[in-house]
Amino acid sequence: MKRSALILTLWLVAGPPLSAAAEPPPGPEGLLPIPDYTGDLWRRSRLTGDWGGWRTKLAEKGVQLDVDYTQYVQGIVDGGVEERTDYGGHVDYLVHLDLMRMGVLPGALITFRAESRYGQSVNPITGVALPVNTPAFFPLLHQLDEDIAITVTGLNYTQFLAEWFGVVVGKIDTLDADLNEFASGRGKSQFMGLNFLFNSTLTLRMPYSTLGVAAILMPAKWLTINASLINTKDSSTASGFSDFDDGQTTNVEADFQYRLLGRPGGMNVGGLYTFDQDFAEIGGQLIFQPGQGLSVSNQESTWAVYWSTWQYVWVEEESDARIDLRNGIPDREGFGFFARAGFADQDTNPIEWSASGGLGGRGIVPTRDDDVFGLGYYHSRFQETRISGVLDANDYAQGFEAFYDAALTPAAHLGFDVQVQRPVLDEIDTAVILGARLNLSF
Repeated sequence: MKRSALILTLWLVAGPPLSAAAEPPPGPEGLLPIPDYTGDLWRRSRLTGDWGGWRTKLAEKGVQLDVDYTQYVQGIVDGGVEERTDYGGHVDYLVHLDLMRMGVLPGALITFRAESRYGQSVNPITGVALPVNTPAFFPLLHQLDEDIAITVTGLNYTQFLAEWFGVVVGKIDTLDADLNEFASGRGKSQFMGLNFLFNSTLTLRMPYSTLGVAAILMPAKWLTINASLINTKDSSTASGFSDFDDGQTTNVEADFQYRLLGRPGGMNVGGLYTFDQDFAEIGGQLIFQPGQGLSVSNQESTWAVYWSTWQYVWVEEESDARIDLRNGIPDREGFGFFARAGFADQDTNPIEWSASGGLGGRGIVPTRDDDVFGLGYYHSRFQETRISGVLDANDYAQGFEAFYDAALTPAAHLGFDVQVQRPVLDEIDTAVILGARLNLSF
């Protein structure tokens, strides 16, 4: 199954639509490489190191354990609903069982993700459409900022059946649905705001954690095609088995990586279609239904299409190694640009279209080779509705975000973030948000 391992390398680098088996390239005897846990506090990749050699031994037997702890403080210094500063934290537990390295089953992998959250955030008081603090927003609950002791948001099985074909089944999270070299990181690194993690036109029917199945096809080394079918209802704190009657979403995406003028670049293009669910028509006619009175006409489906790209403009050293889009940091010392755009069903989706773009990079400050920076701007156009007219809501949203993450050690990063966001309601002043976060990898 070494050729299947090669396929998984390319798939993981390009990135599937769902973070089912979101891992780095495979090693020679398994689907996953063995990380280097060794070194002193200032050089090792995890703060707790190699556990006296036991961590490497576990990885050699196919078991990898990782814990990421992110603390954040964020305050609205001007505008918004209320000027306030809040603090909280998020813990991400990730376990990989490489069944191929274990000698149990070639081409097989089990991925487990659990998350915890505590504290408060400024998300409820900014007045903007999407959260400015992603780690404080996910996993999804009925009440914003509700504490989560622990919940399982991912438990799935990956099996490659041929060198060009694999399947994934189980509970998966979709925050890595639209990976980008300069605008990903799950809010733990790079941008904090959700507008720069994926295209906002997908938010109507792309749940964070849900049951699903996906297929991976590799017709060529430079092309990965991913197709998935998932439950529409979010299952962040539930099993998801009771949600099959609440509608389904299918997503097809093509991912590319290439070199332009000798420098790495990539893009993806995809589409989403949701069916077997009721969506109120925006601007639809009022219909009288016996026993229910007046209601807005509805449709049983909705759709969205999206595109994303990234391109290095300058790199410190040339390399033929492919880019790992899932590690949340730029792989090369240098800088480049990114862009996203998406369009949605005008009959059902509150967001008609959305676009974003900006710059990102790593190691542009002398002697600070692992520091990461980024700045970006987004613009989203809303559909006009009766409710928005009554509430005097704006028909568009726009915002700016810039961050700088300083590497204290390879396993500890201190970041600073500033955002300027236009609220949904015209009566609320533009929100200026300052923040800081500390991400620790154990």
